[in-house]
Amino acid sequence: MDRRKSQRNCIQVDIEIAQPGVSRCRGHAENISRTGVSIVLSEGSLELQQRSVILNFKVWTGSETLYRRIYARVLRREQDRVALEFAEHDFIAEAIVQDLMFYQGRERRAMARDSRAYTEGVIVGTGRAERAVC
Repeated sequence: MDRRKSQRNCIQVDIEIAQPGVSRCRGHAENISRTGVSIVLSEGSLELQQRSVILNFKVWTGSETLYRRIYARVLRREQDRVALEFAEHDFIAEAIVQDLMFYQGRERRAMARDSRAYTEGVIVGTGRAERAVC
C-alpha cells in the first residue's frame, strides 16, 4: 500500500547536491513530487550527520542548460540513493517541479545535444543508458 501524500513522477535529470562545509556530490533525480525527490548518487556521498542540503537541478531545454535550485532536508539514505523533502512546500517548489517535468518531456524528443541523439531511457545530460525505476 502506497501511503505517499503526493504523486511521484518518473524523471531523469542531472543533479548536484551542495552540503555546507563539504564537497559536492552528484547524481540524477529518479522520481519527484511536489514535496520531495529521490536521487541516485553517482559521485560522492552525503555526510551521515548532514540534514539540510541545496539541490541544483541541471535541465537541458533542447538549446541551453537551465539550473533550478531548491533547499531540501534528508529523509532517508541507502547505499547509493537518497530521499529528500523540499524545505518549503510553496508555489516556488511546485513551479520548479513543473519546469522539470515540462523539460523532461522536451528532452525525450529526437533532439541532438553535443552531437549525440538522446533516446528513451538515457539519463538526461549524462549519456548513460539506464531506465528509470519509479
